Amino acid sequence: MMSARTRSIRQGLISGAIVIYLGLVGMLVAFDARAIITGVLNFATVLVAITFGGFAYLSGKQGKDGAPAQPGLIAGVTTGGVAGATVAAFSLVVNFLIETLGWNVRNMFTSINDPLVEFFSFGQSTTVGVLFMIVFGLVAGLIGGSLHLLSNTYRKVVVMGFAASIFGALGAPLFKVMLDGLNIPNRWLFERDGLTIVGAIALMVVFGAARLGSERVGGPRQALLKVPGTTEKNVRWVITILALIGMGVLPWIVNDFVSDVLGFVGLYILLGLGLNIVVGFAGLLDLGYVAFYAVGAYSVALLTARSSTLVGGAVTSPAAAGYTNFWVAVPITIVIAVVIGVAIGAPVLRLRGDYLAIVTLGFGEIIRTLVLSDWLKGTFGGPQGLTEVASVPFFGLNTRDPQILYYLIYAFAGFALFISYRLKTSRVGRAWAAMREDEDIAEGMGVSVIKYKLLAFATGAAVGSLGGAFFAAKLSVANPGSFTLLVSINVLAVVVLGGIGSIPGVVVGSLVLVGLPELLREFGEFRLHIYGAILIAIMILKPEGLLPDKRRALELHQGDHQPEKGLLSAAATEGVQ
Repeated sequence: MMSARTRSIRQGLISGAIVIYLGLVGMLVAFDARAIITGVLNFATVLVAITFGGFAYLSGKQGKDGAPAQPGLIAGVTTGGVAGATVAAFSLVVNFLIETLGWNVRNMFTSINDPLVEFFSFGQSTTVGVLFMIVFGLVAGLIGGSLHLLSNTYRKVVVMGFAASIFGALGAPLFKVMLDGLNIPNRWLFERDGLTIVGAIALMVVFGAARLGSERVGGPRQALLKVPGTTEKNVRWVITILALIGMGVLPWIVNDFVSDVLGFVGLYILLGLGLNIVVGFAGLLDLGYVAFYAVGAYSVALLTARSSTLVGGAVTSPAAAGYTNFWVAVPITIVIAVVIGVAIGAPVLRLRGDYLAIVTLGFGEIIRTLVLSDWLKGTFGGPQGLTEVASVPFFGLNTRDPQILYYLIYAFAGFALFISYRLKTSRVGRAWAAMREDEDIAEGMGVSVIKYKLLAFATGAAVGSLGGAFFAAKLSVANPGSFTLLVSINVLAVVVLGGIGSIPGVVVGSLVLVGLPELLREFGEFRLHIYGAILIAIMILKPEGLLPDKRRALELHQGDHQPEKGLLSAAATEGVQ
C-alpha cells in the first residue's frame, strides 16, 4: 500500500510533468495571450495554478486502495512544492543545455523558445525564476489543500465562483457583444478581451451566492416544488418555456458569427441524438456514424445542387423547381438513410462490442471512399464534391443568414428530442434497454434482438441524415473532406461527455465539445489536446457523464448497489415481441 507522503509526491511529479507537457506543445505560450483579468492575470498562469492546485486537492483525499491521506494542508503543500520544483528543474536543465552546452534544443522541441522560458521564470533571471516557480507551486498547493478545510457545501461554492470568473473571462468577447446589443453598460465588467478586477470579484460573488442558495434549498427545481400547488409537471413546463424563450431571442442579441456557431452546435445535437439511439439506447457501438451524416448531405445535394446530374445546369433556381425543393428532398433523404442504415446493420447483427465497432468503422470509410472514387465521380463530384447546393426555402427568407437558419435547425433538433423521449419510454425503448443489458437473456425473454437492432440502426440513420441535410444546405456544398472518421469520434465524444443514453446530455455535450472550441478559435490547433483532457477527466471523475441517464448511472455503479429487479424483467412483463 502506497504511503500518504509517497502519493503526495507522486501527484506533484505528475502535475509538474503535465505543466511541462503543456509548455512543450505550445499551449502555455498561446494561452498567455488571453487575459482573465486584463493587465493582471492571464489564462496560462491560471491553468498552471489549476493543475497544481487540483492535484494538491486530490492528494489530500483517501486513495481508492484504502491508503490514508495526509492532512489536507500538508498534502497540498507537499504536492504543490514538488510540482513547482519539477517545473523549476526543467527550467534549469533547459538553461544548462542552452547556455552551458550550447545545444539548440529547438531542433527537438520547437516550442522551447524565449516566451516559454520567460513564462516559466516569471520574466526574471533563471535563478530567481526557479525560486518563484517553487513558491508559486507551494501557494497553489496550499490553496488546493485548504479546500479540505471547507465543508462540501462551501467547497462547491468556492469552485463555482472561481469557475464562473474563468468562463466569464474566456467568453468575454461573446458576452460583451450580447450586453452591447441589449444596451447594457458593461465597462465595469469587461475590459478588452478580459474581466476587470471588479468584474471578476462580482462574478465570483454572484455565482458563489447562487450556488450556496441552491445548496440550501436543494436546487432550483426543489425550490420551485416547495411553492404551494406546484407539481413536477408544472416545473418541467416552466423550464421548457423559459428555455424556448431564451433560445428564441438568443440569435438577436449575438452577432452572426455566434449564430453560425450555434447552428453548428445544432447540427451536432442532431447527430448526437441519432448516435445516442444506437449507442445509448440499444448499446451498439457505432464508429462509422459519419456515413449517415454523409448520406444526408449527398442526398440533398444530388436533389438540389446545380452541379448534380439529377438537376442539371439548366435549372436556374433549384430550390423552387419541383422535386429539387429542399423540403421534398428531406423525406427522400430520410428514406435513403433508413435503407442504408438497415443495409449496414444487417451484416453485423451477430457482432458485439469491439467487433461491431470495427466493422461499422469500416462501413463508414467505405462510404467515404466511394464518394471519392473516380468510378462515381460523375455522380458525387469526386474530391471536389457537389457545389451550389440550394438553400432552404422558407417563406422567402434568406436562410443563408445564420440567424434564420438557426431556427430551422433547432426546430428539427427539438423534433428529434421529442422523438427520442417518446422512443425511450416506449415499448421499443424498453426492448433496446433489455437488449443493451444482455442480448442472450433479452432474446430468451422474447425480445426480437434482430428486429430491434435493425430498428436502432434505421432510426439513428434517419436522425443523423437530417444533420447532413442541413449541413449541405448551410454551406452550399457536400464535400468528402467534411465526412472523415474524426466526425464520428467527435459525435461519440459528445454522447460520452454528456452521458450515454442521456438526451439532455447530448445538448450539454454538444455545447461543451463543439460550441466552446468554435468560440475559442485562437486555440484551434490544441483542440484535440483539449478533447483528450476533457474526456480523460470525465472518465476519471464522472464516468457516467455530465448529465447522466439515471438508469445508465445505476448500471455503471451496480457494484455499489444491491441488485434490483432489472430491465429484463420489465421487458418480459411488457411482453416485448
